[in-house]
Amino acid sequence: MTSDLVADFQARLQAYTPSAEHNDRVFTEFTALTWADPLLANHRRHVEANQLGYGDPAFHALWARLLATAHAQFGRVDALEIGVFKGQVISLWALLARVHRWPVRIHAITPLAGQPMPPPGWLRSLLFRLSSRFRERVQSGDFYAAEDYETIVRTHFATHQLSFDDVRLLRGYSTDDQLRTKVADDRFHLVYIDGDHTYAGACADVEHYAPKVAVGGWLVMDDAAFDQPGTAFWKGYETVARACLLLPALGFKNVFNVGHNRVFQRQP
Repeated sequence: MTSDLVADFQARLQAYTPSAEHNDRVFTEFTALTWADPLLANHRRHVEANQLGYGDPAFHALWARLLATAHAQFGRVDALEIGVFKGQVISLWALLARVHRWPVRIHAITPLAGQPMPPPGWLRSLLFRLSSRFRERVQSGDFYAAEDYETIVRTHFATHQLSFDDVRLLRGYSTDDQLRTKVADDRFHLVYIDGDHTYAGACADVEHYAPKVAVGGWLVMDDAAFDQPGTAFWKGYETVARACLLLPALGFKNVFNVGHNRVFQRQP
């Protein structure tokens, strides 16, 4: 099964061109691949039924192939997600690792706390008129309701007979100096950036965490296809797409896209 996933992904990488037709076809095909795989489909159905995350079903098929390829390339995989929300991606990683017996160590940077938008009224209207940063945060989907995220994520893991305690939780914001100190010497084979979607926030994550990706490893940017051709999928935010322009100078090449998830590989 692992070899099939790797072979399929390698063939798709070699054939990939960033055209509208190809991007739309990849998105449609990966959506079908997710629903055709009982493991991926059941996990995604649980996410959708319980409002445990955003994104598209197509991304499940992408993660299965990326993890399989990373395992084939590196053996043990160190995978980092920045911005966990309700645990959709890290629980899928853990589930895939258990079922396929891939040695994957999952790292998660997240505050496990909401950032509620001020309620409708004069204060929110005033902030929107006077604060460019507030407007950008609204426009880039940077507010989240105040919920008990840790309990939600733990329950999400338990539903799939997984232990959240197996995850290396780095609780806080990716820009916190104390948290950055904890990962100062870390290197990762797979990094998923899905944190602050403002331009400054996305740039900070790219500049600090992209250099931690091993040569040949993968960096996936969420909500980053604003400037990419195609009409079959939601494209994300201009701010994140603009932050991706930093990646070539850091040694990364955009090798594949599935919907608004853009896949970059670190070059030798």
